[in-house]
Amino acid sequence: MAVLRAAAVSSAVATLVAALGLPWAWYGDRAVRLTEFPGWAWYAGAAVLFHVLTGWAVADPGRRGWLPLVAGGFGVVTIVAVVVMTNYADVFLGPVVPAVRPSLGPGGPAALLAGLASLTAVVGSRFSRSR
Repeated sequence: MAVLRAAAVSSAVATLVAALGLPWAWYGDRAVRLTEFPGWAWYAGAAVLFHVLTGWAVADPGRRGWLPLVAGGFGVVTIVAVVVMTNYADVFLGPVVPAVRPSLGPGGPAALLAGLASLTAVVGSRFSRSR
């Protein structure tokens, strides 16, 4: 059970670091942060709700009802948002696009790994027998 809690906490911290501290794309020397993408607040909101539900599912592993399913649903939404934002970074920059090919920054993959770690904690809590 301690491993599940550690996975949930570390994934929430990794999501925070990815969202606020790491660039999600590079255009030459220009780093594109999460907040420069249109709709970034939707990802941030889904990620926050996902981690709150994950924490609740891990804290109360006896709950076998709807909570892990909802957390898993928000996790999928979060992961899809990360994949879309990192693959289409050139679309989101507007009319002025630098004449360099964009490259993926570490923010998207870090957020993706954090989401997968949190989903693992949710699935583990669903099958955990101890409190």
